[in-house]
Amino acid sequence: MSRYILNLILILFSIVYTKNSFANYNEAINDYNNKNWLKVFEHCDSELEDLKCLNLLGVMHLNGLGTKIDYINAKKYFINAKELGSKNAEFNLGWMALKGLGEEINLELASKYFKNSNSKNKIIVKNLNTLDIESEKNLIKLKRNNLISKYGYFYTNYIKLEKLFHSKLNIENQIIKNISQIKNKLDLFDALLIEKDENIIAIKNNINKEQEIIVKLLLIEVDKDLDKFEEAITKLYSVLQNFDINNI
Repeated sequence: MSRYILNLILILFSIVYTKNSFANYNEAINDYNNKNWLKVFEHCDSELEDLKCLNLLGVMHLNGLGTKIDYINAKKYFINAKELGSKNAEFNLGWMALKGLGEEINLELASKYFKNSNSKNKIIVKNLNTLDIESEKNLIKLKRNNLISKYGYFYTNYIKLEKLFHSKLNIENQIIKNISQIKNKLDLFDALLIEKDENIIAIKNNINKEQEIIVKLLLIEVDKDLDKFEEAITKLYSVLQNFDINNI
């Protein structure tokens, strides 16, 4: 068989395969819109080399359509679709990272996926929410929210530690003798937010207001139980001691 004929056969096979794949995906979308979930799986399960079908299968698992919600499989399908060039799948991976679906919330990773997906204007994610992606403006917002979120985590734990540190039980038993190192870390964190033009006073006031009752309940819970008190204060101290504000 000549090389020309062989190449011609391969080209014809590729065209037929592409048409079949395209037809299957169109049928899958029609069934998806008509909520015929099992038919969607039938059409797309045979097209695991098709990026559109892979992304659609990811959406099905992400939303529990025709199957149980399965974030692991959803992410697997999205990753496979992304590797084949699907920008929609990359956006969906960003959504999972943003919302912490089956994984820890990771705004930096989410912003990376959103940027790579080249999403424009309004993108509607079926059965979830809508999310506006406005290129650099939104990426800056994500990074800002990430910084404030981490500050909120640090400061929330700090005010609990400070209350326990100055409590009668700690003064009498000297479980934690000094928190100046933690205070210095908070001061550096404050300076970082001030440098970013954040309203540090408003942020602290909001956190103090939100945590007021929680802190009081914590103090009541450990007030007459030295073991519980020691466990609570040492855990808080350890969390803040190990918090690396240089890696934010």
